[in-house]
Amino acid sequence: MGDTKTVANRDTVLLSHANPEDNEFTLWLALQLASEGYNVWCDLTKLLGGETFWDDIENVLRTSAVKVLYVLSRTSNSKDGPLRELQLAQSIAKKEKLRDFVIPLHIDDLPHHDITIELSRVITMPFHRAWASGLATLLKKLEEENVPKSPLFNRSAVSEWWRSNFGAAQGVREEREDHLSNWFPIELPEQVYFHSISRNGIGKIEVSQDFPYPAVQDGISLITFAKADAFEGKLGPDHYVVQPGTPRSVADLLAEEDGIFGKHLFRLLRLTWEHLLKTKSLPVHVLANEVRSFYFKKDQIPADKAFYTDLTGKERFRGMVGYSNKKNPTTGVITTRHWHFGLEARPQVHPVPCFVIKPHVVFSNDGQTIWSSKKKLAAARQSQCKGWWNDKWRDCTLAAVAQLAEDGGTIAMPVGPDTFIKVNRLPIPFTSPVAYTDPQELDEEAFIQIAEDFGRSDREDEDALEDGE
Repeated sequence: MGDTKTVANRDTVLLSHANPEDNEFTLWLALQLASEGYNVWCDLTKLLGGETFWDDIENVLRTSAVKVLYVLSRTSNSKDGPLRELQLAQSIAKKEKLRDFVIPLHIDDLPHHDITIELSRVITMPFHRAWASGLATLLKKLEEENVPKSPLFNRSAVSEWWRSNFGAAQGVREEREDHLSNWFPIELPEQVYFHSISRNGIGKIEVSQDFPYPAVQDGISLITFAKADAFEGKLGPDHYVVQPGTPRSVADLLAEEDGIFGKHLFRLLRLTWEHLLKTKSLPVHVLANEVRSFYFKKDQIPADKAFYTDLTGKERFRGMVGYSNKKNPTTGVITTRHWHFGLEARPQVHPVPCFVIKPHVVFSNDGQTIWSSKKKLAAARQSQCKGWWNDKWRDCTLAAVAQLAEDGGTIAMPVGPDTFIKVNRLPIPFTSPVAYTDPQELDEEAFIQIAEDFGRSDREDEDALEDGE
């Protein structure tokens, strides 16, 4: 382990990482290690367990760090800041003869042959498959190396720190804040028909479902927004006939207490959406949970870009198809992986008729044929979309919906020869009575003040214990 005195003076597990790209993993790991009792130093958890506030990470490396956990990713592998910290840590380890001073934690799909030369001879710990299994391996390593623990670092300290920095009230502002939902409102036709179906002879009445317009069968009734003549000769065998039904008010039917029509309307809306996808020749992929999501193939729209108007009235665009090149670490062969943006639309009748739109991303090798392996799709999605934040998902969704819309700003879905269900290209907004700022986004001065206040509280508790209180 090197010089006994030097190692004895070192009691801190330091986390080095790319900020902000790898913050999510680093914060998770720091809190996990602190819960296990390790004296953790991380720029994201200042004053956790009374941790000394350092302005310069170099001081921690030179005087206190017993282990340096280097969060190894595509970003930290090429970013100047983390690489400088790594180089310093390696030079300290060499000078003071500290064995296994730097422990790399491999968290993404960075190929082993591309890892920085600083770590070329160091065995990395695999976190890229599962954080939990990587943590188990790391804890075993720290225990084998007899890395010291501190009574100030425990589950209670982690809970207190979390409540102080990320409590429900932290970041709440007493002002109204507007948000967008993913509910896209529907304008329904005023009338619906319950046409009667009959047949000559005996037998069960069961018509073909390949209708020219959306319709659902309920016993001898054909429920649809289209008039009876729209189905003439299109219900299957010639012996089926339709007796026109009297138009009924959609609003009145939805207001009835039994709610039966709501179930029929849900089915009608689902069929209407699927009919739209067929008419626009949009491919559909069935997800792992059997949900149907349409997606954009490569070159299906010009330059694979969908244009939309943002909430400020400015025209923007988002890519609906993209790609990344992957190199096989064994063969060295480079392959192209295409990602495709898609949408799932689930009808909703109450409290307002709308489509609940959910975004999805699927993958192909050729820009056309989606992979069949659900496991492979899930792994690629986690890798490709880990840096996609809410604003990107929102804007891609708005762009995809706008691509389906007509010039009038609505998606007009035919449900009869001259009848349409219209979907607004913009979702329903809502207003929160209070606003919120993520504590991690608070200005640095405010965050430091919070941390210092928490540190003073810890020191006061320690003084009380020393006084026997």
